[in-house]
Amino acid sequence: MSRLIDQVRAWQLRPGTLHRCCQIIPELDVLTWLHYNHWQPRSYWSDREQRLEIGGIGSAIQFQAHSADDFASLLSRAHELAAQASSSLICAFAFDEAPGRAHWQGFPAALALLPAVEIRREKGTLRLAANLFAMTEDELALQRRELISLLNKLIPVSSEDYLDSGVEVVQRLDELDYGSCKAHISDILSEISQGDIHKAVLARQVELRLAGKLSPFATLRRWQQISPGSFSFAIEHADRVFMGCSPERLFRRDGRDVLTESLAGTVRRGETPDEDLKLEESLRNDSKLVREHDWVTRYIEGELAPWVVSTSAPQKAGVLKLDRIQHRHLPIRAKLKEHVGDLELLRALHPTPAVCGFPRHAAHDLITRHESVQRGWYSGVIGVVSPHSSELAVAIRSALVAEDRAWCYSGVGIVEGSDPEAEWQELEAKIESFLAAVEG
Repeated sequence: MSRLIDQVRAWQLRPGTLHRCCQIIPELDVLTWLHYNHWQPRSYWSDREQRLEIGGIGSAIQFQAHSADDFASLLSRAHELAAQASSSLICAFAFDEAPGRAHWQGFPAALALLPAVEIRREKGTLRLAANLFAMTEDELALQRRELISLLNKLIPVSSEDYLDSGVEVVQRLDELDYGSCKAHISDILSEISQGDIHKAVLARQVELRLAGKLSPFATLRRWQQISPGSFSFAIEHADRVFMGCSPERLFRRDGRDVLTESLAGTVRRGETPDEDLKLEESLRNDSKLVREHDWVTRYIEGELAPWVVSTSAPQKAGVLKLDRIQHRHLPIRAKLKEHVGDLELLRALHPTPAVCGFPRHAAHDLITRHESVQRGWYSGVIGVVSPHSSELAVAIRSALVAEDRAWCYSGVGIVEGSDPEAEWQELEAKIESFLAAVEG
């Protein structure tokens, strides 16, 4: 640590240029480190294959967007800074591409940040890095003092360090009850029957009142263990933490090579291996679920078409198994045209049919008319960006936490033949893993 601090002390002003230094450190659990080092804002990202894990404290610099018109500038500046750092910036985009309201107050339409201090695990190596960005001598002096102070305060952790075991839920407030949900589904099915909309996604919010303050990063660690094979993320902003364990990739880009996926059709997991296999067979063969998934696949390929020179996908969909539910899943690979990047992919793929529906604009209009909850960053996009490679996940299976309160979210895709009782059970199944993580 002393070597890192000496390097920070030696930095001289280079206006508009990022200062960064790093060193290899011994193995530790990044979420445990964030739990004990509770200086705001904290941030976290881990991809589904565990290729990259980032835990951040503080903010060397962040960019905010207040509408979709600002996304190009935000991504351009994020790429420029990431190139200087030879790193990635953590970023998030709202579902509605608009600033938050109500308990999302203070959350912008999009945010990209580089932590002041970060732990980054990549290719099996763990590094601690310090970042600083200043335009004037005064800014450099102030931020250097704050960065050195933060580095001196860091608490070392080990795998034996205790994490709290959760808190009790003392009250649950459902924004949508079964009767209201059934009525909404009936209305949506009526519009679908007119032929202009094939699918619309209905979301609900559940507010939890807790017996004590919830430790977000300890909770995320439990949630991660319950939901292996998920994208794990957290961003602390406006005195709240948005976090989740999402099963769905929006896209991964390595140079011009892109990997995305069609994820649609849902059944629960079985209580026994035999029951689970029977449910999997229904997922593979049920005409409603097959039709829904085929629509999503065709839609994604159509949205990608203007931006790519080729696409490829397996002939048959597979099954993605999670802790409580399982989905039909099809990976889609593509090669981008020259000068096409994250902005074009974001505009083409977000929001996905899994969180909005299709056709996109008609489904979004229907959602606006039927949903009373503001989604904020739920069902938006979250991940990491850099010029050479980026990975963004769809921010589902997520929650917003503020001390002794939490708001969790779930959604279901309504298509022709949807059964309100089955859809209600799916809404409940999608928040069960978070509830289990909260109470430990």
